[in-house]
Formats: sequence, C-alpha cells, structure tokens
Amino acid sequence: MKTILIAACLAAAAPAAALAQTTTTTTTTVERTDPDYGTIRTYVTKERHESVAAPDGYTVTVGTPLPEPVPLYRLPDDVGPYEYAVVDGHTVLVDENRDIVKIID
Repeated sequence: MKTILIAACLAAAAPAAALAQTTTTTTTTVERTDPDYGTIRTYVTKERHESVAAPDGYTVTVGTPLPEPVPLYRLPDDVGPYEYAVVDGHTVLVDENRDIVKIID
C-alpha cells in the first residue's frame, strides 16, 4: 500500500515539474521606414530659419557631426524624428548625436 501511495504521488508531481521547465519566447519585429523628406522639406521651408556660417575648415557632409555652436531646431513628432539646422545655406537633418544624416537642400 505504501508503494502504491508513493508511486501515485510521484506520478502526480511529474507534470508539475514538466510545467516548471517550459519557456515561451516571443519575437517582435519592428519595420523601420524612412521619413517623408518631402514633408520635412515643406516644414523647414515654412519655418525659414536663417543660415549660420559653418566654423572655419568645416564642410557640410553626411556622416559628420555638426559643431556645437550651430543651433538645432526640433521637428514636430508628426513630421520626422530628427532635429535640423541651416548651415552655409544647406538644411541638414541630424540625429541625437548631432551627426548629419541627410542634406535636404
């Protein structure tokens, strides 16, 4: 009788042990789309910020950081995820590190 009782307890505990070892992994994929540069261009044209002269020896180029003295302007969230500046007659979009990501005109 004792053996049957022990066997019954072990049989009942086995599924619980299996459940404790089960894991579930969920993967979420986020699709990144480029911003609408036409909308951004329209917005910055309406804002009309004055162009600032670049510091001596600086060339406006995608991938280069924009120097600190150049003022940045924030785009509204519905327009785009960047800030922008107008430097040497060029409107540039910059990321959170002040790196130029696009020259839009």
